[in-house]
Amino acid sequence: MRILVIGAGIVGAALADRLARPADGGRAGPGDAVTVVEELRPGAGTSGTSYAWFNANDPADSAYHRFRTDALRTWRDLAAGLGDPSWYRPAGNIAWTADEDEKAELAARVDGLARLGYAARLIGGDRLRELEPAVRVPDGALIAHFPDEGFVHGGLAAQALAQRAAESGARLVTGRRAVGLNVDGGRVTGARLDDGRDLDADLTICAAGRHAPALLATAGIVLPLVDPSKPGSAAPCLVATTTPVSGVLNGLIHAPELSARPAEHGGLVLEAYDIDAGIDDAIPADRVEAAGADLLARARTLIPGLSADIAGVRRCVRPLPVDGYPLVGPQLPGLYTVVTHSGITLAPHLAELVAQEVHGSPAEALTPYRPDRHT
Repeated sequence: MRILVIGAGIVGAALADRLARPADGGRAGPGDAVTVVEELRPGAGTSGTSYAWFNANDPADSAYHRFRTDALRTWRDLAAGLGDPSWYRPAGNIAWTADEDEKAELAARVDGLARLGYAARLIGGDRLRELEPAVRVPDGALIAHFPDEGFVHGGLAAQALAQRAAESGARLVTGRRAVGLNVDGGRVTGARLDDGRDLDADLTICAAGRHAPALLATAGIVLPLVDPSKPGSAAPCLVATTTPVSGVLNGLIHAPELSARPAEHGGLVLEAYDIDAGIDDAIPADRVEAAGADLLARARTLIPGLSADIAGVRRCVRPLPVDGYPLVGPQLPGLYTVVTHSGITLAPHLAELVAQEVHGSPAEALTPYRPDRHT
């Protein structure tokens, strides 16, 4: 089978890696010819700029929670098979609040997660200092620890998976954008690139993330993603990185006004929900610079004596389905879509399930997440 994967973010790279591996390594079918098309380079888009937190930190939907905990196990297995690479960091997550209403919400979340068998517990200041010696929180704050969560360096992870796919025989086409799907008699037969070339395929998998709606529209398909261009859209965010500063954080921190974790080349990755709320396509450069300064000031409050400066601020646009759940499954003959907000958490698990379906065995776990559920 000729399989064309469009997009080499974390989802597309994981799909290529899974589909290109031989049958004795899993579910890949013998004789598959896998081609991956990526406009830039693997992991250069959203996957390489996002906060990249893997977790199942919401007990509200128990079925989706189980789906995400299964994904965390898939990550552990994949990382073990790659020799536990440095870009995979299951270093734990700490969240805290001093607001009384938010304390009740955090305590309820920890209790709900624990009831589902998830590693979630409240800790005291002494334990916090053992885990994150540089972090300071107010007296009386409620602190939660989620030891099985962590983060990946998304760009490096996508590059590693794409490289392993290539070593298994996949063809990587980089620096080219898929501008349209080719349709013949109601069947998708591949895609046209921005240089005019046509890539033919028996199955085309759209893993184009935020760019998926435009690509699918060329075949008359509407994909229900949040529009990042609308004022107040939840899809865009700003992520800042600092200059190198070693040993400041071990894992993720979710403070009331700041999320922080170690960065790929030293330093920190910084994000804040309230700052994200003001981001749109028209944000001027001076506001981006001001947001970076604000994030650094908050980091210096969280980590007294922090000596780092802002190295860069990146605008990230997340592929956000309108109901928050993944969009995974066939849409036309010859076409399969895999788009999700939680790509960092779900990518390897989705790749396993999609590979199963591509080779003829329906994956019941994907039933709630079909793209046609909105029609």
